[in-house]
Parts: sequence; structure tokens; C-alpha cells
Amino acid sequence: MPREIDSAVFPHLDADLDRVRDVLGPVRLEGRPELAALTAEGPDTSRRLVRPTLTLLSYYLLTDPAAPADDRAVRAAAAVELLHLGSLYHDDVIDHAYERRGRPSANVVWGSHMAVLGGDSVMLTSVRMLAELGGREVLAGAIAGERMCAGMVIEAADLYVASRSEQSYLDAIDGKTAAVLSLACRVGAMQAGRPDDQQQASAQFGRYFGLAYQLYDDILDLTSTAEELGKPVNADLSAGIYTLPVIRAAARNRSLARLLQSRMTLEQAARAREIVIACGAVDEAQTVADEFMDRAAGQLATLPVDPGARHAITAYARSILDRRTPGRAVPRRSTQPPRTRGDGLPPQLGRWLRNWLVDTGLAVSSTEADYHRWTGAIQIPAQTLAPAANEAREQTAYGMAVLVLAWDDLFEDPQLRDPEAVTALRRGMVATLRQDPEKPWRPGAIPTAWASIWPRLREGRTIRWQKRFLDGIEEWFEAAEREAHHRISGYVPSTADYLPMRMSTSGIETAIACMEVYHDRELPSTLREHPVIRRLEELAFWVTFVENDLVGLDQDEADRVPYNLVRAVRHETGCTRDEAVDQVRRQVADQRAQLEAVIHYVPALLRVLPGLAGQGKDYAEMYVNITSVGLWGRESNRYTQTSAVAAPDLERLRREVYLSADEPAPTPS
Repeated sequence: MPREIDSAVFPHLDADLDRVRDVLGPVRLEGRPELAALTAEGPDTSRRLVRPTLTLLSYYLLTDPAAPADDRAVRAAAAVELLHLGSLYHDDVIDHAYERRGRPSANVVWGSHMAVLGGDSVMLTSVRMLAELGGREVLAGAIAGERMCAGMVIEAADLYVASRSEQSYLDAIDGKTAAVLSLACRVGAMQAGRPDDQQQASAQFGRYFGLAYQLYDDILDLTSTAEELGKPVNADLSAGIYTLPVIRAAARNRSLARLLQSRMTLEQAARAREIVIACGAVDEAQTVADEFMDRAAGQLATLPVDPGARHAITAYARSILDRRTPGRAVPRRSTQPPRTRGDGLPPQLGRWLRNWLVDTGLAVSSTEADYHRWTGAIQIPAQTLAPAANEAREQTAYGMAVLVLAWDDLFEDPQLRDPEAVTALRRGMVATLRQDPEKPWRPGAIPTAWASIWPRLREGRTIRWQKRFLDGIEEWFEAAEREAHHRISGYVPSTADYLPMRMSTSGIETAIACMEVYHDRELPSTLREHPVIRRLEELAFWVTFVENDLVGLDQDEADRVPYNLVRAVRHETGCTRDEAVDQVRRQVADQRAQLEAVIHYVPALLRVLPGLAGQGKDYAEMYVNITSVGLWGRESNRYTQTSAVAAPDLERLRREVYLSADEPAPTPS
């Protein structure tokens, strides 16, 4: 039972709202159960079901407040809520909102494209349910939806318009908020079978209440704290949405009017907020809201109904206008790794790794084995990574990680300037990859290292995994060859091409495969192909790449590395270095916020995703590890040499595998 309702007047409301919840639920796509979570809110949603409550109260008021609701009234209440929920998907996309009621929004988790389609699905489900009730109900729903969209269009047209009129504001909120609240009361009254004038009075009650409701919401955005509302405050001013208090304040304060003429910084928005509050405009808006609420109550006064029920509905409406809930907002624990450098590999693992580097010839001495761009890049703090399945898997995963870093340096080395040598390197690396581990195709460190690590990697792995792993590395070698040619020629990609090019040269699939080895598990293809997991991977690797671009910018510029987003922005826009860095940092902050929301959502998704054989928790841990390691990369020693350790002779390693165009490639194993 909503705490604002007198249970003695409406004794069945709580049970009837449970019936509404039974009707509500995710839109299910036949044959694709893994997509149901797109429109599922979960059992711990904080929704108060204001609109369904108004539908049921309007029904009770015109029938018998002491009797349970008819099934038609329950379905009408659910239909109105679905119409409202569907619109929220669209709102969050438009507003770039990353959170809704304390949970990650659909657009941040699934992406804007899927969120819009999800919202459409929910809204059309509402339309179907209204149509099942009858032609008058679906017509009322269509009119409300039309008015809602019109209100949103008006608001969007007036963004950052300093001269926005009060009438334009009222027209906008009459549509975007009041229309659906009016619909809730109308369809509830329809199910009671009362005359049209009584249905209209109920609808007008909902409309005037909706105007007051939105006015209060806009006032709270200016006067509350984030802790009280459980969401960011002063958001409207920053977004260019000038509400009634702001409109009235700007009419009497020129400095505020000047601020409103263009987009504001957060500091300017805070100053504008102070001006609005200080000039008394908030109190005036409060008076307007109270007048709308009085007009709403006046509509119910015309109805021949029980006075106690009429009073209870009006009291409920007034009680929910102020939606401040102290203590509701709980700070989310950040997934951002601690800003400390690696605390060293476990001693036993460190000894094994150094011995392996020397034994294979990748390093010529134990001192060289401590090269900061190889072993320094993997000294991950213990709290960042969950334990490996066993010691052998840990050694194998770390060994492969170092080998990947070495391969990467072979292609990125600025001393590699001959395009023919680049191609010869790629051909030799492919020959190494496809060699028989028992009979390396050539002597040398790279073939020897690969011959020692590949049997360990494929142990216990399926044939499909092995093929995917080898094919992925070969594709990576081809992309690394292309990047080296771009470096030599001076080519810098556009910002649109940056991500696909950067992803192709970053060994994403290899990194994920190493984590599979580390955990001694294989991620099922159905999981890898899920849209949320694809989005997680893309966000995680984008943030990883670009943060590494920022921290390694000086060296990348010196080495003419082509795939650096700061360089791409400067090349495309002609802006200064500082301007490009600032732009990229803002993008990183935005993408990281989205990434953290998705990371927090994934465990809940994997708990309900079908086909994971009860291993959802384990897979979630793997993805947290993958993401944590990637995000930690900017803190590693890879970008800062911490000792006088000599760098390995990369040309020595390349000479051992060069395979020129006129040399036949060895037969693959």
C-alpha cells in the first residue's frame, strides 16, 4: 500500500497494485529469451506506480472504494504504466542519462539504438493492451501519446532559448507530463462505466495534477540536493531547459538572461541557480503549482462520489508532489582501479617469467628480462585481478601476455622504417604462428617462445577455440602491418576510423583468450554475441585505448604513432594540442561513466541470462577481470621506464623471423 493512501478508504489498493505488477513485465521476443532483459526492470525497482495508482483510484472513486478493481481496470492501469515506461527509454537517450531510479539506464547498457527499439516495444505493448480494452481506450491513449510527443518537441525546440515564454513552458509540460497522468485518470474512470462528463472531470483532475507534478519536479531540481533526490540536481539549467522559475527570474535579472543565451559551464549553471533562488522566482513557481493542485481538487468536487474517497485521492496527489527522499542516494563504488603502479609479480611467478624470457632468447639476460615495456606492463596489483585457476594457467597467461607485448613492439618500433621489412616481418610472424611446435620453422627467440607457449595455451581448449585464437592473431598481424605502413607514410586516420583501426591492432581477442586460459574457462559464443557484452567489450577497450593514448602521447608523437586519438583529433580539426587533449579527456570521462554502469549491470544480467549452465557468476568475474586489467594499463610501468634496464634488441628478434616476398612460406602445421 502506498504510504500516502488511507487503507481504510481503499482497502484493496495494495493487492490490486500487485495484480498490476503481475501484468507488467519484459517484452518477450519469441525464440530470443536472452533479449528479454532489455525491457525488464528487475524485482528491486523503486517505482511507486503513481500512474497505475491514479488509474485504480479513479476507478474506485466512481464505483465502490471498498471493492477490489475489475480486471479491466487492472489492465488499464498496467497499460498506462507501460506507455509511461516506454517514453522513459526515449527520454534517457535524448538526455544522455546513464541512470534511472538508481539503476543503469537501458541506453547506457544496451546502447541508444537498442534502447529506442526497446522503448518502442514497450509503448506498442501498451497500445495493444488499450486496444484490447476497446476503441475509446486506445483512442485516448493515442491522443495522450500525441500530446506527450508534442510537449517534448516544444521543449526541444526551446533548448537554450533565453526568451522562452511561460506559455511555451506550460504547453511543453502539459504534453510531456500531464497528458499521461490525465490518461491514467481517464481510463480508470472509463472502466467504471460512468457518463462522459464524469470521465472528463477525472481526466482534468489528472491533467492539473500533472502540471503541478512537473512544476514541483522543476523546483526540486533547483532547490534539492543529489542526496535528497537520488539523482543529479540543477540538470535542467545545464541542459538548456529553462523552467518557470528560471523564466521569471530572467525577466527581472539581466545577468541571468545573459548567462542563458548560450551553453553554460557547470560553474555558470551553479551561479544561475543561485540567482534564480535568491530573486524569489522559486516561491512564485510554487504558488503556481499549488494553484494547479487546487484546480485539480476542484474537478473532483463536481463528482457525485463519497467525500471521504474524494479527500483521500486529493491527499494522495498532494503528498507525492515533493519527492525528496533523504538518504536514498547511495554512492556507487567505482570500478576505477587505484592510481598506484604495479606492486610486483608474485615472486614465484616473477622468477618463472624471467627464466622463460631468458631461456627462449627473448631477453639476453635476467636484467633485460625486467624491461619496463614487457614485464613492467603486467605487474598488476593483487587487488585488481582475481586468482588464476592454478599456477600453470597463471604462468601460461602471463607468458602469452609478455609475448603479445613483444610482438607489438616489433611492429611499432620506430626504427622499423622499410615497408618491405614490415611485410617480411608479418610473413615471418604468420609462419611462426602456424609452425609445428615440435619442429619450429626457424631457430630464434620468437619461434622458440611460441613453440614453448602454444602447447600450454591449447591444453584443454576446444578445437574451435584453438582455430579462433590462431585466426585472431593472424588478423592482428595483418592489422599491425597496416599500422606500421601508416606510421612510415605519415597517415593519420579520421576520428571515425580511429576505433576500428585501433581495435584491430590491439589484440582484443588475444587478451580475452588469455583471460580464458587464466580462468581455465571458455566464454560461450552466445555470451560473446550478446549485445550488452559486445557493448561492454567495446566500451572497455575504447576507454583502455584512449587512456593509454593520453598517457603515452609524448612518446607516440615522437614515434609518429598513427593510431592515437589526440593525434587524430588534431589532424582532423586543426586544433591545438591542449584543445585536442581536453576534448579527448571529456570523451574518456563520458565513456568511462557508461562503462562503469555496464560493469555493474553485467552480474545481474548473467544471473538471468539463459543457457549459461549456472556459470553466470564465473563469467561475470572474468569480464570484471578483463575490464580491470585494461583500465589499469595506464598505471603500468609500460609508459615510464623506472630503471636503467637496457631495452631488448628488437631488430635482432625481427631478423630471426623475416620472410621476404621472394621466399616461399613454410607449409603450415
